[in-house]
Amino acid sequence: MATTPPLSPLIAAAKTSRVEGWIQQLSKPASALTNDLSPPSTPENRPSLKRKRATSAPVTCTMSARTNSPKRPRRDTDTEVLPTHSISATGAASNASALVLNERNTFSPPSSQAGTRSPRRANSPSRDNIAVLASAYPPTITEPSSGLKTPPPRRVRDVMERLEDGLDSGWIPGWLRKPIEEDQDFGYQRIERHAWDQSTARSLSDPDVGGEERERLAYVLRKVKKIWLNARVCQSRGRDENAWCMDVVQPLVKLAMRLEGKEKFWLQSVQSQAIATEFLSSVADLSGKPRLLDRKADFTLSFSHMPSPGFEDLYNRLRTAGNPVVSHMVDAFTKTTALFSCIEVKPASGDHTEAEYQLSIWMAANLRKKMQLARRVGLVDKSSLVEPCFAIIGHETHVYFAYASEERDAVRILGPEVGSLGLCETRSVSGIFRALKLWRNVIKYGRDEENEGFWGGFMGVVLQRLAGDIDEEHGAALASVAQPSDEGICIRAS
Repeated sequence: MATTPPLSPLIAAAKTSRVEGWIQQLSKPASALTNDLSPPSTPENRPSLKRKRATSAPVTCTMSARTNSPKRPRRDTDTEVLPTHSISATGAASNASALVLNERNTFSPPSSQAGTRSPRRANSPSRDNIAVLASAYPPTITEPSSGLKTPPPRRVRDVMERLEDGLDSGWIPGWLRKPIEEDQDFGYQRIERHAWDQSTARSLSDPDVGGEERERLAYVLRKVKKIWLNARVCQSRGRDENAWCMDVVQPLVKLAMRLEGKEKFWLQSVQSQAIATEFLSSVADLSGKPRLLDRKADFTLSFSHMPSPGFEDLYNRLRTAGNPVVSHMVDAFTKTTALFSCIEVKPASGDHTEAEYQLSIWMAANLRKKMQLARRVGLVDKSSLVEPCFAIIGHETHVYFAYASEERDAVRILGPEVGSLGLCETRSVSGIFRALKLWRNVIKYGRDEENEGFWGGFMGVVLQRLAGDIDEEHGAALASVAQPSDEGICIRAS
């Protein structure tokens, strides 16, 4: 039977010495090994296992010296890694010094990354703006009304004046003056004299104030106070867009709806809802292919699906007539809902230019869908298609007016408007009451069933025709709007 020949004394002593050295190294405390740590192994700096073993303990046998490879220079094993050093700096070339880390840099020194890659652009803001929309097809032109070469259409100016009503004086009920001045939570409030409605009493305790009116005014004051407190917190604590939406903008608009809406409107969030692509503008990309310009908005006012005084019956007739889709949205519910106006909200530190861009895209698509419906029912005159819309940046409310241009599917948006329309804000009690008055005017215009209103002058006429309401009951209402417009074009009754 074959047996393994015994090892020579020299080789056996060398192996024993290696094993003893390895055991001694393992028995060292963790603190003694700190300076032996090296950066994580990579294919470029991983040392040879044989070389490490050869130097881990003294060897009594004679070994031939290995020649260092010129392609892989030996690392300086005396370099000490400190907690404040960058790992990639350890063992670097002699012309690169260790980098001291702080809160602004935590990686390699600039010299180690120079020229290796271009800066990331994923988080950079969009370069598209309202100037791009003006050159797109169909075009959307957004600009201030001040300085226009020709004045806006008569209908647009009428809507502007209608929304300005009560914003220059008397926007705070005089009955609330004493409660506001005596409320310690409000503190000092700088309120102009002309802000108070002089035709009303100075106190809710006045005998001229009825019980129902007193209760209504007390309710309004409680809501305004809560909105003001919420707006202060949003500003002082740097809260985000969702906080401004939910705690400031939404309560303010819903208060106006409760006072003036007559249960005809819903405030609907469309933050996550897409626009149908056929109503979007496009521009050519670098390859010459069309690129859609698409953005979302936060809120819209929608005509209620509830029973009367809502419009449940009209929506049912639209479905029966095969015309259920009446808006520019893709959402299964919202596309069957008539919409009015648009609100885009940004926090106090938000980008007004971006909000204006989003607003312009959303409103242009909204009006294009309405123009499509008007053509379908033979409504030639588009002058009554005028909608206000809003970009709210923190406390500030910026007012715009969108209307159909003469060119097919082209939309013009005027704003932000100045004067009393530009003074609506939420940083003061007076500003909130003025903003509340503005929203009440907006809602009154939207639900107005007369020719001067949005429902009576355009939206109601179009939807009733789509629903097939050309009978004796609705014929008179449709014929009543067949009047000459500023351009001398008549609205056909059928």
